[in-house]
Amino acid sequence: MDEKRSPHSIHQIFTAICFLLFFAISGSFLYCFSVEDPKPGTLKTIRIDSDTELRFRWCPRGTFQMGSPLDEKDRDAEEIPHRVTFTAGFWILETEITQKIYQAIMNDNPSQFRGASHPVDSVSWEEANRFVQKIKDRLSKTSEGEFALPTEAQWEYACRAGSAAPWSGDLKDIAWFGENRDTGSTHPVGTKNANAWGIFDMHGNLWEWTADYYYDYKPDPVINPRGPIRSDSGVRIDRGGCWDSTPDYCRSAHRGVYEPDRKSPFVGFRIVLNPLPHKL
Repeated sequence: MDEKRSPHSIHQIFTAICFLLFFAISGSFLYCFSVEDPKPGTLKTIRIDSDTELRFRWCPRGTFQMGSPLDEKDRDAEEIPHRVTFTAGFWILETEITQKIYQAIMNDNPSQFRGASHPVDSVSWEEANRFVQKIKDRLSKTSEGEFALPTEAQWEYACRAGSAAPWSGDLKDIAWFGENRDTGSTHPVGTKNANAWGIFDMHGNLWEWTADYYYDYKPDPVINPRGPIRSDSGVRIDRGGCWDSTPDYCRSAHRGVYEPDRKSPFVGFRIVLNPLPHKL
């Protein structure tokens, strides 16, 4: 005949189970935060086909001052400085989407200025998002993350790469800008110097779409900010200036706006890859 377990024995078993569960859960929790992030600017490549690849650079979690200092030359009043914190890093394409990449995904090339290594231009915000969806469908099983247009905050963080100056380097060395509108054009990507995180053409060459609607900054600190879900104006933010822009339009903090269905030979885009947990 089985012996009855005493309340003391049951309590011991319950305590042991709780003890084991605590260590299992806390071990997983500590693992999440013990995974070492890549170094800023670390390269990640994802192959589209045998002849085409995506090259991303790592932007680490951290905090920066978004907007422009009150004494920055040629600043706009809307560039209200505020502290932005990213609790997780992300990958950003090291160049604008080239015509070669766009053709490989969309089987189309709408660009006015042709060249496989030139950035794709004349793409609306809506078409840029269709590109993102197609690349998700094609590469989601191997990408270990979520493709997207960068938020405005992600874009500026990647552009600055730790710099608080108006530009992330000497503008003439890092940007195609200031050309005559009637005779100028885009240029092959990655032919000027990169910023401190290995990212090219964040200033000049083409304006770049971001994910966000236009919205007014506030001076309060924010964490992982995104633009509003809807907007009365309906316009989207683009950044960086282009091949015919003056230096003030190429500043890291400058904000451009465009209607999402508008196509222009002055506007292109790049994408980000927001990693899944444990998939850095």
